Amino acid sequence: MTPIALLKKAHAGRRPKSLDTDNNTRTAILTAARSVFAQKGFEGTTIREVAKAARVNNAMIYYFFKDKSDLYRSVIAYSFTAFAVIWKNDIFRSSEPVRKKIETFIDAYIRFHQKNEDLRRIMAMEFAGSWENVCWICEEYFAECFSPLTELFREGIRTGELKQLDPGMALTSLMGIVVHNFIMLPYAEQIQKKKMTLSQKKFGAFVKSLFFEGMGNT
Repeated sequence: MTPIALLKKAHAGRRPKSLDTDNNTRTAILTAARSVFAQKGFEGTTIREVAKAARVNNAMIYYFFKDKSDLYRSVIAYSFTAFAVIWKNDIFRSSEPVRKKIETFIDAYIRFHQKNEDLRRIMAMEFAGSWENVCWICEEYFAECFSPLTELFREGIRTGELKQLDPGMALTSLMGIVVHNFIMLPYAEQIQKKKMTLSQKKFGAFVKSLFFEGMGNT
C-alpha cells in the first residue's frame, strides 16, 4: 500500500463531527509520535508518551490507530508522502537532459533531509536492529520512491550522459553521499570547531560535482 493510500485509510469507529478537526488531530499525533520514535525507537516508545507529546489522551490515539505498530507504520507512511512529492516536478516528465533531472532530484533530496531529521533517526535505528520493519519499509516505500531514479540512471547510460555503471550501485552511492553527510554533521562540526550547514546550494553543488565527476560522461 502506497503512502498516499495509507493516509487515506478510513479510521475505525464513529466519524467525528468535523473532518478538519479529525485530520488536524491525526496529524498532530503523527508529528508527536515521529519525534518520540526518533528519540526512543519503536521498542522504547509507549502510547502514553506519544499521547503526552501530542497533548491528547490515550483513547484518542486508539481512536485513530489500532495499536503501537499501526501508529509506527502510519508515521513512516506520513513521512514518506513528502518524499513522493519530489517526483511530481514537471521536469521528470520533460525532455530535459538526464543530468538536469538528476540535479533536480539531488536538490529536492537534500531539502527532504533538511526537514526530516526525525525520519532519518528512525531509519538509522531500523537498519541497525529490526529486519522485519526494514523489509516492510523497503517493499512499501523505497521501491516506489527510488525506482524513478534508477530509471534515470538507465536513461543516462542509454543517452551517453552517464558512464556504463550499475544503476543499483549508483543509487545507493548517491543516497549514501547525502544521508551520511547529514548523519556525520555533528562530528564534522566538532572536528572543525565551527557550525556547518548542509545547504541546498553549497552542499548540493558538492554532491553534484562528486557524483557527475565520478559517473558522468563529460
